[in-house]
Amino acid sequence: MIEPGHHLESDYQCCLILPHYNHVRELTQFLPKLLSLDLLCIIIDDGSDDEEKSRLIRLLEDHPKIELIFHHHNRGKGAAVMTAAVHARSRGMTHIFQVDADGQHNLEDVSGFIAASKAAPLTIVCGKPVFDETAPKARVYGRKVTDFWVSLETLSLKIKDGLCGFRIYPLEQLERLMDDYYLGPRMDFDTEVLVKAVWHQVPLRFLDTQVQYIHDGTSHFHYLRDNLVLIRLHTRLMFGMVRRLPRLILNFFN
Repeated sequence: MIEPGHHLESDYQCCLILPHYNHVRELTQFLPKLLSLDLLCIIIDDGSDDEEKSRLIRLLEDHPKIELIFHHHNRGKGAAVMTAAVHARSRGMTHIFQVDADGQHNLEDVSGFIAASKAAPLTIVCGKPVFDETAPKARVYGRKVTDFWVSLETLSLKIKDGLCGFRIYPLEQLERLMDDYYLGPRMDFDTEVLVKAVWHQVPLRFLDTQVQYIHDGTSHFHYLRDNLVLIRLHTRLMFGMVRRLPRLILNFFN
């Protein structure tokens, strides 16, 4: 279990992080809202195509509150988040607010999430999606499969949604999870980091947030490849759960 450190609200420093891969069109559309938040924003370009990378540089060149980091090749969403965490720490941040670059997240909820994070600085504050009619039914019902597996892997109902990439990580907690556990570098990261947070007794809080699927938006979910990644993830987590079974059972009754 992670022991609480000493945190004062005056110490709290949160920045936005956006893992980015060939999403310049979507980013262009919600950039004004992003800038209106008046927060430091770190965008990690995860090996975008050369043309997309050039467009991204031109889009952001006049915005000094947005810092751009490049992966030379596509390493995955989880790897981008972990790169951002290291950079954010070097900039004096205590927390990072992960937002996806596809424009699906409701940036109007940012202030409420930050307020919740300030009130409990060692808690991972996570989005629990509220879907409208734009959401593909396969995605909505597919999340229920993930919910089932993470409840088994943690022997709990603490994870209300294991897939939403709209969340605030306290860097103190995230760094210890990165040190103590393997965390998948791709689409598996969002789910795996929460399961291992529960194993490590890191507190979680879930807040409702509207998620909108954009018509003609770009999706990088590769049905075969990424489903294989998720199958390997839940296989790995189930073996990890079995090894931790006595402790998880004890936590269940406490």
